[in-house]
Amino acid sequence: MATSLIACNNSESTASKQTPTEETKVAAMSTTDLAYPLKDWADWQPGNIDNLKMVLQALKDFENGNIDASLTSFADSIHLSFDQMEGTFSKDSLRKMFTAQRSDLKSMKIYMDDYESVKSKDGKQQYVSLWYKQIWEDKKGNTDSIEQMNDLRIVNGKIASLSEKSRRYPKKKM
Repeated sequence: MATSLIACNNSESTASKQTPTEETKVAAMSTTDLAYPLKDWADWQPGNIDNLKMVLQALKDFENGNIDASLTSFADSIHLSFDQMEGTFSKDSLRKMFTAQRSDLKSMKIYMDDYESVKSKDGKQQYVSLWYKQIWEDKKGNTDSIEQMNDLRIVNGKIASLSEKSRRYPKKKM
């Protein structure tokens, strides 16, 4: 009886080792198997935690209205991609833009949902992605909120680009 239990246990552990995990399925998958194949499959992996800390601190400084502290994390030239706006700006232009935007607000609060730091397998590309809700009150006492998703490209330890995707909440529930 002991021999049959050992044999059953061995066959179960062998079977579980041979069952492909989601990770191995994705690793073995060709992009041609997908409805929208990519030209370049970057093979992303976990990135530098220092990049994540830097980006989160820059956002926290902006939330608190400390634009100068926030901008220490940005490169001298920054590519911005927002809804209906895209371009490359100097840090001084970004300072004016951020200062004007933040000065219209009485208060702001960020509620973070998730974030990740990733890098390409060859290490040439590094990004931090953030998912959060932003709530603010303007100087007139009006409150509003927005759901945000940001991708920030990191080059030489600084934020070199910021791509922002936003979703406004409906005025009334449907």
